[in-house]
Amino acid sequence: MIRTSLRYHRPATPEESTAILVEYAGDVVVLGGGTMILPMMHRAEVEAGHIVDLRGLGLATVTEEGRYVRIGAMVTYGDLLDSDVVAREAPLLRRMAGAITGGNQLRNLATAGGAACYGNPSSDVPAVLVALGATMCLHGPAGERRVPAAEFFVDAFRTAVGGGEFLMWMEVPRLVVEVGYHKLKLCEGSGPIVTAAVVRDGGRTIATVGAASVTPLRFDLTSCVDSGVDTVDELIRDGVVNPWTDVLADGRYRRDVAGAVVRRAVADLREG
Repeated sequence: MIRTSLRYHRPATPEESTAILVEYAGDVVVLGGGTMILPMMHRAEVEAGHIVDLRGLGLATVTEEGRYVRIGAMVTYGDLLDSDVVAREAPLLRRMAGAITGGNQLRNLATAGGAACYGNPSSDVPAVLVALGATMCLHGPAGERRVPAAEFFVDAFRTAVGGGEFLMWMEVPRLVVEVGYHKLKLCEGSGPIVTAAVVRDGGRTIATVGAASVTPLRFDLTSCVDSGVDTVDELIRDGVVNPWTDVLADGRYRRDVAGAVVRRAVADLREG
């Protein structure tokens, strides 16, 4: 039960959405799937007098747009799993969606865009978007603004979304790449302790590690993979300089296990 007075808005255009966000700045939240923000409002961890529902903006679609796959901010994990376009053009997203904790109830309501905007370091989404070279398309007072995923995640629970802005969609390049993915979690119902997405594009092999630090970290594994010399653990451990600690795991543990998670993602890539 939300204990405060709340006004519900369902705008029909991006411009109307931005106008509401600007008018009620500091007292407004954006509703995507609602799986994070609504429980927080129930617990009085977030208080706002206005809520902007994006359902009226037609952002629940996955489409092919030239060199990109465009994923609307309201696309759920279930939509990603059901999409033939995602399966064909962005299989890493499908792998990530299939491994999300929470079962069908969460998959059919929670959105990848909402998870990205929440910016929780212990999340599946950020590292995969960075690994794929995604672009985050925002709408705000100045119109549309495009931010590379590698620059979108600024700090723990802080993204590049500015005042009056909201996420419209994410664009993922249609690249012919090989991918591998692995996630470590404490139990079936746990969030991720460390995630690793490995992409081999041409002659380069890049690993993107999530949940080990406040923002995703990228590592060039090309020399390790090509030489056959197993220096992955040392490379990853040295690169996780400020490990992330939360209720799920201590940062030192995350740093120590990150290399093993990456190695398993590399093995997954090799196995195809």
